[in-house]
Amino acid sequence: MTVTPDWRARKRDETHQRLYETGMRLFRERGYDHVSVGDIASAAKVSVPTFYAHFQSKEHIVMPIPSQEEIDRVLAAQPTDLPLAERIRSGILAWLAHYGPEERQQLLDRWRIVVATPGLRNRAAEFERATAGLVSDALKADAQPGSSPVAMDVVVTASLSAYTQIILRWAEANGRQPLEEVAEDILAALRQL
Repeated sequence: MTVTPDWRARKRDETHQRLYETGMRLFRERGYDHVSVGDIASAAKVSVPTFYAHFQSKEHIVMPIPSQEEIDRVLAAQPTDLPLAERIRSGILAWLAHYGPEERQQLLDRWRIVVATPGLRNRAAEFERATAGLVSDALKADAQPGSSPVAMDVVVTASLSAYTQIILRWAEANGRQPLEEVAEDILAALRQL
């Protein structure tokens, strides 16, 4: 049997999905704090090192950090002549709009776990800061000459905090209010500052 790159990629994707689904099932059944990486790996029939080849930690199952390429793509699609806060706001709305129905349900399922787990709620702030760093990196190339990097970091940090609030509040309400409505409410509150 010849092993092709496509076959390897497909196997990797299948293993990644199996680990994700197994982790989510165990979190729902036992509670996030009562599931270890070893439990997930064992139930998914892979080794612990294989788990770590797919996820940095079990937190990354429920709170994946977007890649720099994903952030770059979303922000590049926003008009560069917009004020920085509006450009990021448009990027947040575009990011939320990219979720199809199945992905949106997975997002809700993941953040229900975050909402129900005090330690994860606290960790969400660390993931938010990591994502803010990616956003700042994406925006540095477009910064106006003489613009303040401190001002940019403040706007990015406030915007990413608003994004976290959008997802948390949506999950706390069990997704009853459309995600875009929650986003508009929170982003409108941010605009008033």
